[in-house]
Amino acid sequence: MLHTKLFLLIVLSTTAFAGCLAQNSKQTIVVSNIKSKKGQLMIGLYNNETSYNEKKNPIFKKKVAIDRQSQVSVVFDNIPSGKYAISVYLDENENNEMDTNFLGIPKEQYGFSNNVLPATRAANFNEAVFEITNKSEEIPIRLK
Repeated sequence: MLHTKLFLLIVLSTTAFAGCLAQNSKQTIVVSNIKSKKGQLMIGLYNNETSYNEKKNPIFKKKVAIDRQSQVSVVFDNIPSGKYAISVYLDENENNEMDTNFLGIPKEQYGFSNNVLPATRAANFNEAVFEITNKSEEIPIRLK
């Protein structure tokens, strides 16, 4: 009987401890250098290179309306620990796509996690990837 109680106590303690380690966090994305007076920020968090490169199926996403703000903070709750890359663009005409000119150069502002902005292309997953732990943090992204 004593062994059974001790076993249950150990199992419950281990389960509670593991639950503490697997906590999710709150991440605040701070988007700055917004030049437009209107539109919506399109924010996507990706946890793998394929979906990031295709800009499809972000694991977390949000649309945030802009109304003459030069900086916006957007909170994402319950983000599990792991590696992520963030892609943001300002959809000024609210057509739900990044507008480009005939050469493929973006006509709307954009940015990536780690504030990586290569001169002639979008940041790749490896350049934008960062680690989220179980603590809440602010992630700055400056639009180009």
